[in-house]
Amino acid sequence: MTKGNQLGLDDAGAALRGSGQSLRQRAEEIAWDKSAGTAKNLESLTPEEVRQLVYDLQVYQIELEMQNEELHRSQRELEASRARYFDLYDLAPIGYLTISEQGLILEANLAAATLLGMVRSVLFKLPLRSFILPEDQDIYYRHRKLLFETGAPQMCEMRMVKKDAAPFWAHIDATAAQDADGAPMCRVVMGDITARKQAEAALQQVHDELEHRVTERTAALKWANEERRTDIINRQRVEEMLHRTEANFRRSLDDSPLGERIVTIEGETIYANRVILDIYGYDCVEELRTTPIKNRYTPQSYAEFKVRREKRKCGKHGPYEYEIGIVRKDGAVRYLQVFRKEVLWEGEKQFQVIYQDITKRKRAEEEVIETLQLLQDTRDMLVQSEKQAAIGRLAAGVAHEILNPASIISSRLQFMEEENLAEPARENLRVSREQLQRIVKVTRDLRQASAIHQVHFISDDFRRVIEVGLQITDRRIKDDHIRLEYDPPTEIMPVKMILNRLVKVMVHLILNACDAMTVNQEKRLIITVQYHAFSPQSLSMLLIVADNGHGIPTGDLYRIFDPFFTTKEPGKGTGLGLSVCRGIIQEHGGTIHAESNAMGGASFVVELPLCDHKK
Repeated sequence: MTKGNQLGLDDAGAALRGSGQSLRQRAEEIAWDKSAGTAKNLESLTPEEVRQLVYDLQVYQIELEMQNEELHRSQRELEASRARYFDLYDLAPIGYLTISEQGLILEANLAAATLLGMVRSVLFKLPLRSFILPEDQDIYYRHRKLLFETGAPQMCEMRMVKKDAAPFWAHIDATAAQDADGAPMCRVVMGDITARKQAEAALQQVHDELEHRVTERTAALKWANEERRTDIINRQRVEEMLHRTEANFRRSLDDSPLGERIVTIEGETIYANRVILDIYGYDCVEELRTTPIKNRYTPQSYAEFKVRREKRKCGKHGPYEYEIGIVRKDGAVRYLQVFRKEVLWEGEKQFQVIYQDITKRKRAEEEVIETLQLLQDTRDMLVQSEKQAAIGRLAAGVAHEILNPASIISSRLQFMEEENLAEPARENLRVSREQLQRIVKVTRDLRQASAIHQVHFISDDFRRVIEVGLQITDRRIKDDHIRLEYDPPTEIMPVKMILNRLVKVMVHLILNACDAMTVNQEKRLIITVQYHAFSPQSLSMLLIVADNGHGIPTGDLYRIFDPFFTTKEPGKGTGLGLSVCRGIIQEHGGTIHAESNAMGGASFVVELPLCDHKK
């Protein structure tokens, strides 16, 4: 269907073409009637008149051509106007209908046909009421009657139906008009307002719910107001009772034989009785309150206090019974047992802290612990002395019997080495000498482990011990491709020592670490020296030799210092090296122990007292 047909413009085009053909026919008839006397007239014309006639004909022809061009231009403008009319009417996003006085559909654009769910050509002459929901047809009839009676524009909203679809809400604007013959009709603008109606319904539902809630809330508030008035009266009575109770509670705190404080969650003092002031040695509560909390605790107790405070801030329940160490105003340290609980103080939640001085009990416990430790150390020393005495007796009885024959065997082997022997015999001779040297070494180590040395200690820098030990083992460290990590201290570390004996310990610890890393691809040897405070009055130094080797089983960490115990393969260790090292360290008043480290290897920790604790 062409645009002309869509808009009902075919008849106009046909009329235009018919009008042109009729005009031409009339012109030919007139020209024929006039041509009868034209020949005679032409013969009587002078040449000048002929030229004038030709000129007039030419001018007339030009006028006709100009008129023809103007007609073509007018026709093009008409076509453009028709196209604009098509765009504005047929492609409009809202429905347009032309309705007769009888209610029949005469014209409809595409949007109207889509809303009604019908092909536009089928809509022609259909009654509009067939698309209106029966319940809403009265609205349609009433507004249509008013439109044709009054001529005033009418507007309404009603539900309409379309084939195979749910009803939809439509907004109708109708305007009265007349057709070409003067018959009454109306122009209708129709739009789908279903979404708006649904939103209005939802809004109304929400409004109704809010009204219902407001009603319920008003009733609830009224009831709550009555309840609140009752609560206020009851609270006033309770507050009066609390004031009397707090007064009695404060008097009981003042008269308590124990130290009493009321504190905030931050530990700030609100109240303190006389007993707690005497425990701290302060003259008044203000002095206790203004003294920084850190200054009132021993370092360890202050660290524990901060942990408890953070827990309470996070809402966690801290311990309600614990012990602390405090520093009095005069600097003396005292120990207190603390009981803590929540209380109401002046209407707010605070903490009541009760203190009992347990300094005498703590010191008695410390003395018992020190005595038990001394007894344990004495027992260990007696056991070790008994072991060394047994080994000494064994060494004294066996060393002579072993070393003398070993000396003779060594001489015989030396003579045999000078002879011209076959290669298998020489190999047997070499193995015999190695095993003989092992026998001699075990015997000498046994005798040295059990020997009691009467020597004099001199004050020297322990850094020399490490340097000499590293010089002796330098070749082994380089041959095994071990990465040494050692940062020498910048300050002197004075230790009363026998230099060569501590060097022997250092060498043995380094070689042990090298043996433990034989199968490692990346080998690390870490030597660390640092200060260590083991009591407020003195200092000691720590030597740590750590490796990333195969490590020591947990069950063997305390056995490796026993004589003849070794974790090495058979034939590669006598089991006396670490026992000798422990004896040397104990001679110097120190200790040695082994532990596993984060690298998977073992760390040997040596602690020796410093003869001068000034750094």
